[in-house]
Amino acid sequence: YYMDTHTGGKKQGTVAYFCAEFGFHECLPMYSGGLGILAGDHTKSASDLGLSFVGVGLFYRQGYFQQKIDSAGAQQEYYPHTNPDLVPVQLVNDRTGKPIVCSVEIGSTTVFFQTWRILVGRAVVYLLDTDVKQNEEHTRGLTALAYGGDVTTRIRQEIVLGIGGVRFLRAIGEKPDVFHMNEGHAAFLTLELLRECVHGGADLKKAEETVRKKCIFTTHTPVPAGHDRFPKDLFSFTLHPYADALKISVDRLMEYGLTPNVADRNQFTMTVLGLKLSRAANGVSKKHGEISREMWKDLYGVTDSKKVPIGYITNGVHVPSWASAESWEFWERHNSHKWKEDLMQPEFWKHITNPKYISDEELWSLRYRLRRSLVEFIRTRAKELHIAGGAPADESYQQLLSTDALTIGFARRFALYKRAPLIFRDMMKVEEIFGDPKRPVQLIFAGKAHPHDNEGKQFLHQVFEMTRHPRFFGKVIFVENYDMHVARYLVSGCDIWLNTPRKPLEASGTSGQKIAINGGLHFSILDGWWDEAYDGHNGWAIADGPANASLDEQDK
Repeated sequence: YYMDTHTGGKKQGTVAYFCAEFGFHECLPMYSGGLGILAGDHTKSASDLGLSFVGVGLFYRQGYFQQKIDSAGAQQEYYPHTNPDLVPVQLVNDRTGKPIVCSVEIGSTTVFFQTWRILVGRAVVYLLDTDVKQNEEHTRGLTALAYGGDVTTRIRQEIVLGIGGVRFLRAIGEKPDVFHMNEGHAAFLTLELLRECVHGGADLKKAEETVRKKCIFTTHTPVPAGHDRFPKDLFSFTLHPYADALKISVDRLMEYGLTPNVADRNQFTMTVLGLKLSRAANGVSKKHGEISREMWKDLYGVTDSKKVPIGYITNGVHVPSWASAESWEFWERHNSHKWKEDLMQPEFWKHITNPKYISDEELWSLRYRLRRSLVEFIRTRAKELHIAGGAPADESYQQLLSTDALTIGFARRFALYKRAPLIFRDMMKVEEIFGDPKRPVQLIFAGKAHPHDNEGKQFLHQVFEMTRHPRFFGKVIFVENYDMHVARYLVSGCDIWLNTPRKPLEASGTSGQKIAINGGLHFSILDGWWDEAYDGHNGWAIADGPANASLDEQDK
């Protein structure tokens, strides 16, 4: 147990935090987006707070994917292998020095896995890896790709994550007091906890009560289609060993993933499993909590969504990870080198916003230095990657961007609902904005479209085409292969962070919080965390329009 002033000097129970992805650093490319970055920030914050925290995830040797934009503006994906010898992971061995190998049953096959340890400050994270000699060739690559493959791969990965994760923790003697499922991907851990209770002699009802006391669940998805669902035949084939272990039928096991009275009894929903077997559940912003309660009211048999026991905890960020070196020094210099300790104190922020202590000139000097670093980084990266926002080969990379122009950033997954090309809807207006010599503006895009998301790829192509527009050359840039390394430059160097999700589909979002740490401002649809944080003075809000407006009217 860790003890710290933040925990009141009391012993704290261990939290086992299960998540399908973790984003700690770009050298470990085992994250696809906000869920993983959030999980990484949670882990770092747990270390800072001195909590007894154990993370459990999967070791994706080929990660999510690396992005390349070809000359036609199409996204190409490639999957380099991560060499464990070159990244900060350590194989978990037993006392004799041999790797600890555990297993799970997937249908009629036993799948073995080893585990890699990552130390994140005082917290520890374990990543499960099926690339072991005990497995047949077709199962060795089961954990190779993050969100790769089809629904069959997905359910098998989630069995390894949830059931395998619990078995590994038992193998090393960990007895967590709380199991936190960060999204439905990890919900199968509840079935393993049930199996343990039944194996210990409890009847099923008592086992369910015991499991609920140990589990909490966080949902991140504000649309029904975004929750993992598995067809009955696939579920039956892969999960029948656990029905046998619980001494129940597969149909009875299916009930854990079904909403009562639902017409379709052939789809097992992971979020339903997590909600049914947790003592507490939360969304990731106030608005998302409201949406989640409305979405799942049938599960709880109520018509009034206010009676649904799903709360909310608005996502945050790990400030030390996202404050640039210049910003860190700036805030420390104006707080007697105690800014990290005073980070959560309103009095500190009142102090530093007083012009007597920090002048506008000082703050703008910080912004200029950070913007210049971003511009230099992009110019160097463009030259190295031979991509210059559509620039011909004979153009100078030094023509890209300006250190004196208002710099807007848009960096996120190229999912359809995030509407990346929205700013170009009115071309006459946007050409006027970007052509104003007295008020120079530039816009930097970055982000990946899921390999199977053709509409997202089309959005990316539209943005890329804008970088080739003669009126936007050097002013609209796309930075390929977005990762945490690129993100650190963008959230520090951009003056404005643009966010245009289709409300209410942004469950939380946190990248705009990172820019604030570096003296930038947020410009967003009032959705997710910004719906709570915007106060009329700390950035800008984009109007929602009428509630019953068509999608086209909303976009306009």
